[in-house]
Amino acid sequence: MNSNQDIKPIEDILSLLHNLIGISRDGEEGFKQAAEHARAEKLKQVFANYSHQRHEFVTQLQELERRFGESEVDGNGSAAGSLHRAWIGLRTALTSNDDQALLEEAERGEDAAKAAFELLNGTLPSCRWMCGPPLLPNQQIRQAHDEVRNLRDSGLYKLPQGS
Repeated sequence: MNSNQDIKPIEDILSLLHNLIGISRDGEEGFKQAAEHARAEKLKQVFANYSHQRHEFVTQLQELERRFGESEVDGNGSAAGSLHRAWIGLRTALTSNDDQALLEEAERGEDAAKAAFELLNGTLPSCRWMCGPPLLPNQQIRQAHDEVRNLRDSGLYKLPQGS
């Protein structure tokens, strides 16, 4: 049963969608950079696939934004994401393209993405009539997070001691 308290103003929903678009663009760029710097071929492919997936999320979220009446779609990532991308580049340079460090940073980015998508998912039930079928990739975000975490925790990508 929905009450008027469950209904979020369109501006709030658009703000959340805009934030998710920024986070998704940040993920797209972060995964792209991680793919370029990874040493292991498997990680290069995993990161490249997630970069492409995030690009698709941006497209889906922009469509949802348009359904809510947004006519100007911004192509930039979030300010926090820009800092995150810069930190990945710095850490990668300092650790000689350490795949374990890339996985740690990718998992940190996925933590932020997962939390943001869960926040929006909790907001949107009151607007399902306008959204149509669920477009939000919550399950895909969780799967990506878990795969990156599992790869990180596997120990397969740690540099040998003394390297």
